[in-house]
Amino acid sequence: MKAWVIPITVFCLGLGLGLSGPFLATQYMEPYLPGFMKKPLHPLEGIVTHKQQDQDRLLMTITTQDGTILATFRKHVAEIALLVEEQDSITLDVRQYEPFVNDPPVLKVNKQGPQVHGQSSTLLTVPPSPSSVELTTPTESQLDSPPSVEASPEKSATNTPALN
Repeated sequence: MKAWVIPITVFCLGLGLGLSGPFLATQYMEPYLPGFMKKPLHPLEGIVTHKQQDQDRLLMTITTQDGTILATFRKHVAEIALLVEEQDSITLDVRQYEPFVNDPPVLKVNKQGPQVHGQSSTLLTVPPSPSSVELTTPTESQLDSPPSVEASPEKSATNTPALN
């Protein structure tokens, strides 16, 4: 009977490591894998409706098009609390919609406009893209004539440095 104890123990340990190894290895080896072997991103975007910071965790209620999510952050609590405010748009990487998620990776945060005495203004404006700006081409007469410099005597006297 004692002769079978060691082989059975080794077999059970090998079976346990063989079955759990791929799951644990992918979790710890994923940052080192090439891009084609990594799992694809599943971004889920929503608006932060409530934020509560406890001593060792940060709770955020995020409303998405699929439903509401309660995200619990236990890592980088101070950084995420500083970055994300209520009414900000946030994009999380989750495998699928779940009502409760723990430490989901934050992919992107779109800030709400600047706060003025507790009142939020509109979203920050973005300047127009260069493709939407209308360019004017100079006419032939403008190309032939030298550029004109108009300066008033007061400005030229004050702006010109004195040469000694």
